[in-house]
Order: sequence, then C-alpha cells, then structure tokens
Amino acid sequence: MSPEHDLTKQLTEKGWITFESSSPEATAFTISALGPVIQKTHVQPRLNARAALATDLEMELHSDYPRACWIAWHCVRQSSAGGMSLLKDARRALLTLPPETRLALETITMGSHQVFPNDPVRFPVVRQEWGIKHWISYTPWFRREGANEALDAFVVALQEVETETILLKPGQVLLIDNTRLLHGRTAIEGDKDRLLIRHWIGHPQDHFDHASDR
Repeated sequence: MSPEHDLTKQLTEKGWITFESSSPEATAFTISALGPVIQKTHVQPRLNARAALATDLEMELHSDYPRACWIAWHCVRQSSAGGMSLLKDARRALLTLPPETRLALETITMGSHQVFPNDPVRFPVVRQEWGIKHWISYTPWFRREGANEALDAFVVALQEVETETILLKPGQVLLIDNTRLLHGRTAIEGDKDRLLIRHWIGHPQDHFDHASDR
C-alpha cells in the first residue's frame, strides 16, 4: 500500500490522524505523498503578540488558508500546561442542514489572507473544487456580511457536533483535512515553551507560484 493511499484512507474515515515522526524532515517527507507542501511555519507563542498564530490566548475554531487541503503540525516542544488542539467536523454539521441551506452557503463568501499573488480575496463558505464536493472555508473573524440565515444555521449546526481534544507530545504529528475540519486550541499556559511546525499541503492539481517558509 502506498503512503498516499494509507494517509488518504485514514483521513477519509474521520478527517484527522496522529502519528509518530522521528523529525520534522521525516514528517515533510511523509505528508508530501498527499500533495505539495506550500508553506512551512514555526508556530510558537510570543509575548504580547497580536497575530492569532503567535498568541498564547485561546484560538477559536476555524479553517486555515482555503487552498490548503491538509494541514500537519509536527510537535517539537509542548507547553507544560494548556495548548490542547481542538477539532470539529464541519462537514458533518453541514450535512445535517436542508439542501437549500447548503446551496445558499455556496453563495456566501468570507475574506481570506492572500498568500500567493493569484489568490482570491474571498472564498465561498462551501464550494466544489478538485472533486471535493463540500469544501468548507469558515473563519469567524472574517465574517463581514452581517446577518444571514444560512450562515447562522450552519453555526448552530456546528454547536451540535462534538469537539475533539488532542494534546500533542514531542515527536507526534497531527494531520487534518482542512476542507472538512475546523481547528483551534486552548490557551497556552505554564512555561509556554511550545513549538509546532505547521505544514500547509495543497491539492496536487492546484498550481502555486512558489512554496514559502517563515
């Protein structure tokens, strides 16, 4: 069985997996079976940071960059307290809604950071792309369209889906389907000596201008 087939099979079942990895380089090699790594980022808290990526405060459930199909976090160090990863199956919530509500969510857009020069400024909450029928992009702090019945119904449906809680240990990797899951985390407490290396993985058929590290 190929690494790509094995990873895809496990991700299809529940949208996320954890596995052991000997190094960040080994992690990058394993996940490259899914598609190109389009960005690698060191994620660690900084004092008085304003950016969500670097804050030690609790992070709301959200999806990441809308062209990243999968996200992997390799844990280098974990804080002595807090820093629990939170996951919620947004597609499961979506499929509880009536067909007309799901269709309406394809016309509602949310803003997004532009990572590559050809990135759209906004993406639909639900879209079909690269054979993925319900690709969900939902980031609460980018909601700018005011009241909307379909989006409100989706938020209510999300509240009915349980939240998974995971504490990564050094040498562990959390890999999720970003087209399906929302993720967040609890506040980082204790010594706050936490370092994760995040990888955004693009769809093999998508075309990016370049990969980036920061």
